[in-house]
Amino acid sequence: MKFAHIADCHIGAWSEPELSELVLKAFSKAIDESIEEDVDFILISGDLMDTSRPSTDVLAPAVQKLREAKQKGIRIYTIPGSHDYSPTGKTMLKVLEAAGLTQNVAKATKEQGKLKLKFTQDDSGTKITGMPGRTGALEIHDYKELDRQSLEQEPGFKIFMFHSALQKYKPEIYSQMAGVPVSLLPKNFDYYAGGHVHKKGVYNERDRGPIVFTGSTFPTNYRELEKFKKGGFYIVEVEDGEAKPDWRPIKLCDVFPLKINAENKTPQEVEKEIRQKTSKIDAEKNLVLIRVEGTLRKGKTTQISFNKIKEDLKEKGARAIKINSRELSTKEYEEVKVEAGNRTELEQKVMENNIQQFELEKYSKQQKMELAQNIFQVLSEEKGEEETNNEYDQKIVENTLKTLGLKEELEEYL
Repeated sequence: MKFAHIADCHIGAWSEPELSELVLKAFSKAIDESIEEDVDFILISGDLMDTSRPSTDVLAPAVQKLREAKQKGIRIYTIPGSHDYSPTGKTMLKVLEAAGLTQNVAKATKEQGKLKLKFTQDDSGTKITGMPGRTGALEIHDYKELDRQSLEQEPGFKIFMFHSALQKYKPEIYSQMAGVPVSLLPKNFDYYAGGHVHKKGVYNERDRGPIVFTGSTFPTNYRELEKFKKGGFYIVEVEDGEAKPDWRPIKLCDVFPLKINAENKTPQEVEKEIRQKTSKIDAEKNLVLIRVEGTLRKGKTTQISFNKIKEDLKEKGARAIKINSRELSTKEYEEVKVEAGNRTELEQKVMENNIQQFELEKYSKQQKMELAQNIFQVLSEEKGEEETNNEYDQKIVENTLKTLGLKEELEEYL
């Protein structure tokens, strides 16, 4: 038996069209290679999409690629991740499942205070189940309620899909990421298909098969582009009941990360250094990263012609240019910053710093966090291309009331 393990595709990530295109190409390459390898099925361990309701521009080509796999007889199993999860259940994953392109294996029922996960059996005989991921590792509460005995005693070759960082195995780059203890993963599964951590890794624990993180198929923020330069996924062969994962890198172009120290320099000196360094690299069809940090001796940060630098690199054929000047300041003005590696971490820290001011006496701090994150996800939903403003406003109000549990107000509104 052979299967592919993919995670954190984040289709729709990046506002820059060039980078958004690379995200799609990386996902397509992973599916194409899975088809070439003639896998029995594909696992997507969360965050297939960057939001629960992505735009049709990125959705259409991704759906076409899933359809190609289905036409080859390849089954695709998913779980929601922290990005494509929705507290109201309105997510594109539901549409893909209704269309018969994917199957969500994170299905559970609550019985006598215990969370009972259901197994989905693949045509190969493999039994698959899993847990969805949520922002801030809020899924930890569900893990604590798991009916572990029924999961661990289930016979046959079993796969557990999850979308959570594990506290014991968090890479240094994600040290601030909320996680769950390894001990909460049920034992006696033959393969643990992880997602959420955007760095590949295979870990071994007693009474458990390999715990595998694929990393993302393409980096989703500046720091990851700098550190990893490429993404990838796993092809897993099963021989005599043993899963053997083989990582397949996805390299779409070369990445040239440049670091400029602006400390005690003028804007003109900084720009001259950037141009000197970029002149020495082969920018054509490649990705150029420029990180500028430090405090200028005099002048303003706006005096550095970043846009002109970008235009010049594009003329040289650069595929994409990304400039990070968040750590650049002047002596006259230094911005107050929150330490965070990405948008999700930033949102988490802002909520943690401010959540106690809300006077909700019946809620614990954890419950306030969960409520705030759920509302934030609802309010972050983008307007659909086919939606009118009135339809969009009504959807946001309805989902907010539902998330707040205001049943009477919701019925009155409707």
